[in-house]
Amino acid sequence: MNSISSGVSLWVRLTIVGLTLVGSYFVVSSITTLGQSWALGLLLLFVCCTFTVISDHARRLRQVVLILMFVVILILTFLVHQHLAMLFLVVCLIAVESLPRRLSIVWIGMCVLAVFVCEVFDGRSETGLQDAIVNSFITLLVSGFAILRVDAEIGRKRTRKLVRELEIKNKKLAIYAAEHEYQSRLKERQRLSRELHDTLGHKLTTSIVQMEAAEKLVEEQPGRAKGMIRDSQSLLREGLEETRDMVRFLDHDSPGESFLSRDLSVLVKSFQSATGLAVDLRLKIGESGVSSEVKRHIFRIVQESLTNISRHAKATEVCITLTHDKIIRLLIEDNGQSVIYSSGENLPQSKTIESRVSELRGNLKFYREGVLTVLCVEIPLFPRGDGSGD
Repeated sequence: MNSISSGVSLWVRLTIVGLTLVGSYFVVSSITTLGQSWALGLLLLFVCCTFTVISDHARRLRQVVLILMFVVILILTFLVHQHLAMLFLVVCLIAVESLPRRLSIVWIGMCVLAVFVCEVFDGRSETGLQDAIVNSFITLLVSGFAILRVDAEIGRKRTRKLVRELEIKNKKLAIYAAEHEYQSRLKERQRLSRELHDTLGHKLTTSIVQMEAAEKLVEEQPGRAKGMIRDSQSLLREGLEETRDMVRFLDHDSPGESFLSRDLSVLVKSFQSATGLAVDLRLKIGESGVSSEVKRHIFRIVQESLTNISRHAKATEVCITLTHDKIIRLLIEDNGQSVIYSSGENLPQSKTIESRVSELRGNLKFYREGVLTVLCVEIPLFPRGDGSGD
């Protein structure tokens, strides 16, 4: 449906003006030859109605105006008999441009029938039937062309609207893609920062402890001091190599990816050698059902926990228990005395450990239980490659 409120198209305005002028010529000719001066008033009424409609001043009364125009044309055609049936085309074009489709088709049918009847009953025409058929067909043909033009214009408007909507959605998609890229980069930087913190923090802390111990023993036990220095050098080399790996592979080359038990054992042995703390490692886990990402995070959680214990807890004993049933449960207990919190009270959690547990969709508890400080991590099981990791 097209509406007159949106404006009659330019070509329709020109066609209507042309048909009105030609029809007016025939009416004026009849007035001069037959002396029917009364027809001038009807002509002026028709012209006023036509220009009122096409100038968009009769939105609510357009059908009333069309009816008035239709009646005027009928009177002029029956009384003047000067090929005024062409004026019905004016009504058809206005109806097509301004009315709903079904209503405009009704108007076209009325006008075609009126043209046929007027031409057939034109008493002065010897070929009335032939003219009736031809003029009716022309009226129908022009009206059909007007309908197709309106449909094409509606299609173009819809296409332009869809194009605008598509452009808006493309802009939103571009903004979303840029935001997603930014978030991905931020997440990658956070992951790399966390890995560097966990790896270098552990290596450097252990090396510092060994170097401090070596400094105290350098005069009394020089052989043992040299061994500690060699161990520190080895730890620093490992930290440097791991740092290079992380920078090179952007956190994809993770330690302990296939053999968590072995890597935890090596970590604990190195920790005991560097700090002198007694660590009891209890592993009851079937690694075949655990994804590499979960193994990597568990390794880093244990590593960060041992580093924190050696730096802050002043503990002498540590117990690490890792079990695997319907969930993976990691329990790290130490007898550190530097924590002054009461038994049963929750303790401040490490941000890096908390972020890793969150990525694994697990639960983290850190609390005092009697003389022990307990860190408990529970991780749900996911199939390998499922979203349990990063």
